[in-house]
Amino acid sequence: MNPQNGTEIKGRVLVVDDEAPNRELLRDLLEAQGHTVTEAENSAEAMAIIAQSAPHAVLLDVMMPGTNGFEVCRRLKADPATAPIPVLLVTALRERDDRLRGIEAGANDFLTKPIDTREVVLRTRNAIYTKQLYDQVQATLQQLQQVERLRDNLTHMIVHDMRSLLTSIYGNLQLVRMDVGQNGGADDKQCIAGALTSSRTLIEMVSSLLDVSRLEAGQMPLRRETCELQQVAQAAVNLLGGLLHKTPIAFETPAPVAPVSCDQGLIQRVISNLVSNAANYSPTGCPITITLQQLAETVKVSVKDQGQGIPPEYHVKIFEKFGQVENGPHGKAYSSGLGLTFCKLAVEAHGGQIGVDSAIGKGSTFWFTLPNQPPNAHPA
Repeated sequence: MNPQNGTEIKGRVLVVDDEAPNRELLRDLLEAQGHTVTEAENSAEAMAIIAQSAPHAVLLDVMMPGTNGFEVCRRLKADPATAPIPVLLVTALRERDDRLRGIEAGANDFLTKPIDTREVVLRTRNAIYTKQLYDQVQATLQQLQQVERLRDNLTHMIVHDMRSLLTSIYGNLQLVRMDVGQNGGADDKQCIAGALTSSRTLIEMVSSLLDVSRLEAGQMPLRRETCELQQVAQAAVNLLGGLLHKTPIAFETPAPVAPVSCDQGLIQRVISNLVSNAANYSPTGCPITITLQQLAETVKVSVKDQGQGIPPEYHVKIFEKFGQVENGPHGKAYSSGLGLTFCKLAVEAHGGQIGVDSAIGKGSTFWFTLPNQPPNAHPA
């Protein structure tokens, strides 16, 4: 199929010309090359034929009564369904401005009247080859997308079952902790506490994986309600419990903050993720500061740590799906895989923004904003 290695190229060609002798000449020439040729004598007929069965190439006369070739080309290129079809303008016009009009209309190539038969054969062949390559790429892309959908569905099913099992393990561990609290020793209590912490971390990771997929697919409707972010932030810290170990948490609210309309559960998890990351990268005993700030049209939530900081080149990548980057100081990576991706998608679903201010040796401040009154938002 490659013209450069001598493989024969055959395709479907539409010839559009209001003069029958011109159409017949091109038809005979192209059919002799093995192409299937369809004829149209005006723009309306041409558009109808293309809508019914898209050709691999269109040879389009410019000077036609009614709608001329420039306008037909412009319409074809303006429609995503027909834009990939190569259009070769056949014209007796030789002025530079005329060719620029054709280029502006989206023409892929030109054939000059009176036609050169060899030129017609070669340019048409190349146009057909280009379209057939495009069709192959599109078919391959669709196959890959189908495989990806099947993979995502399987992953979603497995992860959903994992969350159910982990939740069961976590519940049973809590029952064991109650018994150990009465009869066990210090080592037993420490082991159970560690198991509970790990189980809860796994549940959060699995939940993030499920929710990232749902947010990406637009399948997670927001359950908006009027929320006090101070209370949401405090609940997020309480949710972490033992995960914070000996990390003190400080709240700062320089000025009163207006309530916002948001999905309280999602925003609580966003703050939990940011605080958990901050605790993970901060030296033991160093405080984490959560700041709530009222801006002109948004409320800004910031989580500041005293860790080693993140290089500027990673400030965007760490929010990407599985965007783990090079190891930082102490052998820790600068990302938690899906946690920050979940935060980004959840905040953007609310119409907000998220980012990080950080430099090596100066700690990091992860922040996000929520609109005071999100567009088209109605509290539940």
